[in-house]
Amino acid sequence: MGNPVQPIDPKYFRAFKAVDMVGSFSEAADLAAMTQANVSKHIKALEELIGNDLFVRTPKGPVITEAGEKMREYIKHFENLHADFLVDVGNTAQEVQGTVSYAMPASCLLSPHFPMLLENRRKHPKLEINLELVPTDKVFNRILDGIIDFGFVTKKIDHPRLQYIPFCKEEYVAVAAPDIDLGALSEGKILEFNYIDYPGFDVYFEYWRNHNFPDAHNTQALSLHCTGKINSIEGAILMTLGGLGIGIFPRHCIQNHIDEKTLIPFEPEGSAALLNDIYIASLKSDQRPYRIELVISWFMDMVKTH
Repeated sequence: MGNPVQPIDPKYFRAFKAVDMVGSFSEAADLAAMTQANVSKHIKALEELIGNDLFVRTPKGPVITEAGEKMREYIKHFENLHADFLVDVGNTAQEVQGTVSYAMPASCLLSPHFPMLLENRRKHPKLEINLELVPTDKVFNRILDGIIDFGFVTKKIDHPRLQYIPFCKEEYVAVAAPDIDLGALSEGKILEFNYIDYPGFDVYFEYWRNHNFPDAHNTQALSLHCTGKINSIEGAILMTLGGLGIGIFPRHCIQNHIDEKTLIPFEPEGSAALLNDIYIASLKSDQRPYRIELVISWFMDMVKTH
């Protein structure tokens, strides 16, 4: 009789998920609230249990292996079964637990939806929320890689594994400090102005250009002279307030500055508002785990009431 297969201890999952998410043992230690030595120890324990490497150690950081991808799926399946079992045998109002992971562009964090999510979560103290702030294209990648459960995206792409739920509409507006003459901005003068670049700006610029100057289709975000570049939307707003150039933002992020007249919007006479659909994207599934359905339902209820 062969040796019995040793069960995999779920206590090791936290370290694996952290390394998988950030691609670094040191950053994973911070994310998992563990020491780097313990992260490495837990990963090694998993590798010994399955008899295969989960990550290839490279100078640029750990790279997940095929066995690691299967471990990712195993952990997700295990956690879903565990959470749904507790719902089936217990009181759903008290027993919702586990992790819901999602991602969205940083501008969404400045909407009222996130604080409302946190308020709903208070009723379920065992429910953990993992949120990543990344541009739309990276949201798609994380969904397809199985890293997150769902994500908010500013566009739909045709893919056989993806499904979408319409969420809301978002308005985009170009703004500048009062000393920049936005009234002089025209199709022929787009390149004469300075702009503020930040993650997601290229997407917003394309929507804005197509809406206001549809014949200028050869003018891309790469064509622009950006006098300010920063990796956060909050910083980009500050740069725009400081007069470095024109910024293009979701209106909800800068409406207070428009009201205070510290930012002036580009609003040509007779032009309609630039609205874009926001979707909740996820992998196609006959039945999602209850905790994920619950969180998505919270978001949909927010849209109905606001």
